[in-house]
Amino acid sequence: MTDKRRRTAILSLPALPRALFLLHNFYGVEIGAMAEELGTDSDIINACLADARAIVRAHVCYTDPVPDMRSATAALQARLQRDYRQSIATAFAESGYPGDIAWPDPIADIAADQEAAAVFLVAQLPTALRTTVARSRRADVATIDQWRFVGPWRRRRRDRLWRVNDALRCAGWQPFDEWLADRLVPDHLYPHGYAEYCRRRRPLPEEKPMTVAEADGKEMADMVQVPGRLLDQPELTQQVWVLFHHYGRSYEEIARRLGISRASVKRRRKQAWYAILGETYPSLASRIRFNLMVKRLSFEWRWEIIRSALYG
Repeated sequence: MTDKRRRTAILSLPALPRALFLLHNFYGVEIGAMAEELGTDSDIINACLADARAIVRAHVCYTDPVPDMRSATAALQARLQRDYRQSIATAFAESGYPGDIAWPDPIADIAADQEAAAVFLVAQLPTALRTTVARSRRADVATIDQWRFVGPWRRRRRDRLWRVNDALRCAGWQPFDEWLADRLVPDHLYPHGYAEYCRRRRPLPEEKPMTVAEADGKEMADMVQVPGRLLDQPELTQQVWVLFHHYGRSYEEIARRLGISRASVKRRRKQAWYAILGETYPSLASRIRFNLMVKRLSFEWRWEIIRSALYG
């Protein structure tokens, strides 16, 4: 029970003390290294960690009242929050999304900034995805828990929410703590402990103005290097790979551009991936058997969760 209290207490910390507390205590990041990277001194980092320990202790021991962040921690968090806003806005602009994010004013909660950035991007997604987000039981689309058990009638909704999260990540959206961890220690695999493959959305050549160097012929426009093993594949398959992996486009947008179905885009992307790996693309019969096996194992796993919850 105490470990559960500690975990709940850590999750209830303000954004900056929580990130620094986890990085220092669980990822072994030194205080001096954090201070140097953030352009501050070690005393302020120590103050942030002291605030985090005091808040965790109060939650675990049921101390009343729970202390808040002190001025040094609040000032550092406000400065980093401005940097976070600028980084997200720059990433969205580089991904080809026009307009300005409606940040909360005055600057306050970091969670509100995360949601404002998500809302900005969701507003530019297809109608079906926007409707699914609006119908979601949780308003915070950026951090929705999509691993919970979902009934068959809601699987289509969860699939669409996965696509929303994919669009957020491709556009460069990150939670504040992951953004801070990437800035401090990009090689520590925060927060999951393993590397995550992440695509980035890039403007297509016709979507961005030609530079002066390109117009004068001194610089070549965007050139994509297609893997050698992919050259034997049909041209349409190569185009799908380029649009998906190099330009970070969704299945729906690729399907519209190439005049094919979403299912065909998904299939050709998998064929391209198998070709790059030097493997033979499985036959239809093999894929059907594999999908049936995955569904059976998934059902058994979910049934064990339900059975243990009902019958102990």
